[in-house]
Parts: sequence; C-alpha cells; structure tokens
Amino acid sequence: TRRGAAGTIGSIYDPLGGAGPFLLPGRKTLQKVTEAKGGWDDSFPEDLRAIWERWRSKLPELKKIKIERCYKPAGFKTVECTLHSFSDASDYGYGMVTYLRQVSDENEICVSQVMAKSRVVPSKQTTIPRMELAAAVVSAKVTALVKAELDLPLQSETYWVDSMIVLGDIQNDTKRFRTFVANRQKTIRK
Repeated sequence: TRRGAAGTIGSIYDPLGGAGPFLLPGRKTLQKVTEAKGGWDDSFPEDLRAIWERWRSKLPELKKIKIERCYKPAGFKTVECTLHSFSDASDYGYGMVTYLRQVSDENEICVSQVMAKSRVVPSKQTTIPRMELAAAVVSAKVTALVKAELDLPLQSETYWVDSMIVLGDIQNDTKRFRTFVANRQKTIRK
C-alpha cells in the first residue's frame, strides 16, 4: 500500500545522505503510485508492485554501505581544508554531494564525503536546466550548513556544476530573469 511504502522509505535513517542513490528508485515508485490516485490503503498497481518488490528486496544491501565517520586518518596533520560540492540532475532525480579535501604538511591528500542529498524530480513536467538549477540551490544550501557546522578553518569552497546554462544564470548580472530563475539565482548568490 501507499501507506506501507511511505513508512518503509521514512524508516530508513540517513541524515548524511549516503544512501540517497539507493533510496531514489523507491521514492520514484512511491511518487508514481501517488500519481495513480489510489487511496492510502489501496494495493499498488501490478506494474508498480513488481518494481517496488524488486527494490524492497534489495534493502538488506544497505548494510554494506560504509562511510568513515572520521574525516581524516590518525596522524594526518592538516594544513589546508577546502569544501567541494558537486550537483547534477536528470529527468529522474537530482542531487548533490559535498566533500572535504584536506592537504597535510607532507603534501598528502585526504578526501571525505561530508553530506549528500538526492530528490525525485517533480511530477509536473519540467526541463533539465531547471532541475540542474534546483540541484545547484540544494548544493549551496547544504554547503552553507556544512560550513557552519564544521569546526575547521576552511580556505575555500568550490561548486562543481556541469551545466553551462546554470553557470550562465548564476553569473549573469545584466539579464532580468523570470521568477523561477531569479529566486534561485538570489539564493545561490546569498
């Protein structure tokens, strides 16, 4: 049922987003069931039931995901810390991940995943550039949160986006954008 699916997805505790790519197909299936206009306690349509059961059978695989909680190895003397945030989107979902890159006094490099977010694209038809822009907004917000919470002297933060349209939207000071783009541009710049 839709209620059971929402409960299953909601029961997976993932505050740092490491399981996001795994959870995305489950969330997408729940979105499709919701669009089918059934009640909360109605059974899934047969085509979606098979997809849901296949995804649910893979839930035990989550036990294999291991992300180090410590951001640097023992004895690593950090002299430079930077944050690198990557965002991307497709017609299926969008997301971001932030890494902490540290350089030691011996010029060794240690990279650790700090936080990630993934989301299903809205049901309403939208363009990939808009989803890329939405991913960039999530990236900016999460990186600001990480920056505020980390007790490390950060030298810089770098945002990686593979969309030239998004880069143009963010950097353009002369063009007046429609509300959707203008609001997101303002959030990213802030």
